[in-house]
Amino acid sequence: MQTKPKNDLCVYCGVRVAVTHDHVPPKSFFPQPLPSNLVTVPSCTECNLAFGKDEEYFFATLMFSEAGISTAGKKLWDQKIHRMYRKNLGLRLRVAKSFRRVNVVSSGGIFLRRGLGVKLDEERFGKVVAKVIRGLYYFEYSAPLLSSTEVLSQFLQSESDATEPIKFNDQLLFGSRQWPNVFEYRFNRIEDLPLCSMWLIRFWGKIVFWAITGNDSDFAKNEILPSHSKTPTAA
Repeated sequence: MQTKPKNDLCVYCGVRVAVTHDHVPPKSFFPQPLPSNLVTVPSCTECNLAFGKDEEYFFATLMFSEAGISTAGKKLWDQKIHRMYRKNLGLRLRVAKSFRRVNVVSSGGIFLRRGLGVKLDEERFGKVVAKVIRGLYYFEYSAPLLSSTEVLSQFLQSESDATEPIKFNDQLLFGSRQWPNVFEYRFNRIEDLPLCSMWLIRFWGKIVFWAITGNDSDFAKNEILPSHSKTPTAA
């Protein structure tokens, strides 16, 4: 049985008592053998369990992107994903419904062929990224983000998407823990506005998100609002 965390309240909701620990990012995102230095944060049971289906969707869907043919992705397919799809009919149906026939075009806009694309659920992705960042914020700063603090994220799929984070590249620190080609992150926060922070996180060496925390006035004042987000798609 896990011991009760020292922090009295859950780092996610900030309301309920923390009675367990949650892995950040989810340990299911790591191939076996698991690293011995995974990050855990104090969590209530409700928050620990609430994101399970979203994390499963995030993980299973992105394995159809280039992340699935990375070194870590290949191990995850062998160790987990094929069994996950075999056992979970609901997940198979959700992912199957995401596939669409799309036009594949060159960088210059020239039609090349018809192909298969995946329309990703941006809202569910955002929930997973926000949870990871709330956990990492607590891990790095030993204090939780207020539950009222917004976490806005953008899936970086092209060079143009990366315009905003590139402006802050020199200001970002490397995370205290890194697991190359599985999960890596960089971050920083504004000294006089500690709840206003910036994050660049990478999953499986391929999937990158830029995210910020704060509120509308913080974003406007410091000009770190992500570019207008579009519904992500992965070929």
